[in-house]
Amino acid sequence: MKLSIITINYNNRDGLKKTIESIIHQTFKDFEHIIIDGGSNDGSIEVIHQYEDHFAYWVAEKDKGIYNAMNKGTQAAQGEYCLFLNSGDILVNNEALQKAFQQNPTADIVSSDLDFSDHTTLHVPEEVTLEYFIKGSLPHPSTFIHKKVLEIYPYDERYKIMADRDFFLHALVQYNVSYQRIKGTLSLFDQTGISTTTKCQKDQELLLHAIQDIIPPRVIEDYDIFMGKRDKYHKLFYMLSFSKHRYLVYKFVSIITKIIYRKSLC
Repeated sequence: MKLSIITINYNNRDGLKKTIESIIHQTFKDFEHIIIDGGSNDGSIEVIHQYEDHFAYWVAEKDKGIYNAMNKGTQAAQGEYCLFLNSGDILVNNEALQKAFQQNPTADIVSSDLDFSDHTTLHVPEEVTLEYFIKGSLPHPSTFIHKKVLEIYPYDERYKIMADRDFFLHALVQYNVSYQRIKGTLSLFDQTGISTTTKCQKDQELLLHAIQDIIPPRVIEDYDIFMGKRDKYHKLFYMLSFSKHRYLVYKFVSIITKIIYRKSLC
């Protein structure tokens, strides 16, 4: 089996139904759907029973938080890849999975763009960089993760909202697993969820500790200097390196420098 779609839910009956419906109508069929419910009491269990024939596995019981539930989903998964599409998140259209797997994903972590409910889009990079993970993370609702990677490095359940960022940081920077970007948008992210409505100081401290543990402070300092965060000189040349007129700019600077140099000799 190619894919296990894992949906975490807690008291989000309407969002759960939307997610299930978007998965049921996929033209791509080589997947299983797993529901991990945290013991909802809002009618979510009735929704699960309504669609029960479409699930390979489901459980409704109290858990220790979203990442404990995601680790439970990984343990139940039988697919080569896992996709965490939590309640409220949906696949953008009926052909979303088909178009993604037509691009032959083979890397350990395979990511595509993510739409948000406010009509903005998160574009994932062709290559992940140190700067990218210091500033943000890959979007788990549009990222296929090889199950073997999740088994080696499960989500850190000490976090409330940032364990996915911690996971990607360790997997791609520390363990150097392979990464691949596929074209197109896979999922639409529900911005009413916990990760966009909750701020947790402890999570920020844990993540900072993880970054410092993986990346030596000297490396971060040198990287900041190179990226122009410390002085205008480095920032100017960094920005010029991406300008489409950089050749003309560099030529102009070269000519001015030569004029100044010759005048100094007179």
